[in-house]
Amino acid sequence: MLTASKVARALGVSKGRVYRALSRPYPLPYITIASAAKAGGQERHYTIGVLLPRLKATFGISPEQTKALFVEGGYNV
Repeated sequence: MLTASKVARALGVSKGRVYRALSRPYPLPYITIASAAKAGGQERHYTIGVLLPRLKATFGISPEQTKALFVEGGYNV
């Protein structure tokens, strides 16, 4: 599962640009998980299958950035 922070770190863009890309033209499905590091805060977690088409259309990501997304998400590459 990937958060907006992990996506931003893998792509080298700001977290705001990632949130904007994931919410327009319609919000992508996500689940919220309570974050232990931030008391009371929740983070949106997206699956890689939902993210890749939107990120490719918005940012035109390269194969190296795609691999970085898999590494950030903890998927076996």
